[in-house]
Amino acid sequence: MAIRLITLSVLLCALCAPSVLASSLERARQALDEDTPGRAEAILSGNVSSGNVDEAQQDELFFLLAKTARYYEHFSEAGNQLNRISDPFWGGMGYFNLAMAYLERESLSRARVALRVVRSLAAGEASLRGADLVSRAHIAEGLLALREGDPQGAQQAFARVRTDSTLVSEGLYLLGIARARNGRLHRALQTWQRVERFPVAWPGVVEARLARVWGYSESGYHDEALATAERNHTYLERGIEELDRLREQVRTQGVARLIRSDLEGDRDLVAFLRDSRNHARSPLIAWVLEYVADGGDPEADPAALDSGFLAFLEREREQLVAFRDRNLRQQALVYEQLALRQTERPVQRGSWE
Repeated sequence: MAIRLITLSVLLCALCAPSVLASSLERARQALDEDTPGRAEAILSGNVSSGNVDEAQQDELFFLLAKTARYYEHFSEAGNQLNRISDPFWGGMGYFNLAMAYLERESLSRARVALRVVRSLAAGEASLRGADLVSRAHIAEGLLALREGDPQGAQQAFARVRTDSTLVSEGLYLLGIARARNGRLHRALQTWQRVERFPVAWPGVVEARLARVWGYSESGYHDEALATAERNHTYLERGIEELDRLREQVRTQGVARLIRSDLEGDRDLVAFLRDSRNHARSPLIAWVLEYVADGGDPEADPAALDSGFLAFLEREREQLVAFRDRNLRQQALVYEQLALRQTERPVQRGSWE
């Protein structure tokens, strides 16, 4: 899984300079993308011991060999390759992928061990990418706890998602779910309200808004549920309109030019991304980060980058429309609950009736 901050940095570098990776790495990545791990393994194995790559490239060789081993479900061998990586962050990324492979095969205890290794490796790196990876491990641990019917354990895991991580919105949304399942619906509502300040592009933001409508309705606060649903409708309509404007800008100007314009050419990228106000002011940056996190290739040529990004925005628009329609259904249910409450209210003595 891609990490937003480092991959946007890669994108900006790719706009200015060609890749320095060896051609064998490029061919191996392509083979893995085409689901031909045997060919990838043959390409990679011939380069590991040849001494013709630098440390960063050698780390990528081990990372891709681990990916090949996972494909064949040789998980012990995947771990052996990951242990050869010198960069703790990329070792942690590899172990996170290994944990996801264990989860797919219901090897839950092994998944937990792999996630602990992820946190151990990434915690030693005092950077935003390290914060993202630690937080990603906590989210996975929380989801695993929810899967096993342990909302208290899930709450503890989600609460550890770091506030300087770009995954904080997703962590807060899931923390609210865990609190609701723990019978703490009021605290869940407070948690979901905190998510609203993040960009609409980020995971958990729209979901938290819809969750608040449900939470108020479950608590019997139907008037507040209705008001929240109405605000959500306005918010989602505005989000769809902004997304349409962004798509038109990408068509006419291209992603690279828009990014340079938003960063004003001389701004420090990490400092820019640290300030959540910048995300709110720059929908483009928020959406680009999500595009890369979704698997978009930041090193594609400009035409392919624009095409891929536009296709991603189209899918996201469809998702926002689906959320808007779901919110309208919630709103209709709240209206129905309010109507039932009015008809069930006893007639007071002395009324005009």
